[in-house]
Amino acid sequence: MSSLAQGTRPAFGLPGRIQDANSRPRSIAVVGLGHGGAGIARGLTGEAVAHLDVHVLAKHAAGPDAVAAIKAGGGDLQRDLTGADMIFLVACRGDDVGLAPVVASIARSGKHPVTGLYIVPPEALEGDDETLKTLRESVEMLVVVSDESYVPAMIAALGS
Repeated sequence: MSSLAQGTRPAFGLPGRIQDANSRPRSIAVVGLGHGGAGIARGLTGEAVAHLDVHVLAKHAAGPDAVAAIKAGGGDLQRDLTGADMIFLVACRGDDVGLAPVVASIARSGKHPVTGLYIVPPEALEGDDETLKTLRESVEMLVVVSDESYVPAMIAALGS
């Protein structure tokens, strides 16, 4: 007989997993990458979502400049990412997402999975897309949507 049939809860053992739904407020970190992702992230600051940390990294930097670019974004990104239950990277088609691997690495140091939210118009889904390729390589899960209004609604639902 399975553990669910016996009335006991299975031991998932996944780091960062919330065992009881809505057992405590969830902490969400959203990082806007590039111009479009930064605009969407800034829009979330006006939403009434408790326990939401928003960071904007609109500039690109590679190698040793990456940490400087992250610090220039303001706030304490490392603290917020390691303390969050859920971490989202937001970008739009054509955005510079060169910092995505660095941000994902910081999040993974706290054993947290990273979800990418990629906003692209339906007519632009064809052809090579470097933004999509970089996000896909940097995150554990990628959500592709055609309407940016989905992002605030999803974050609000997850944070409640």
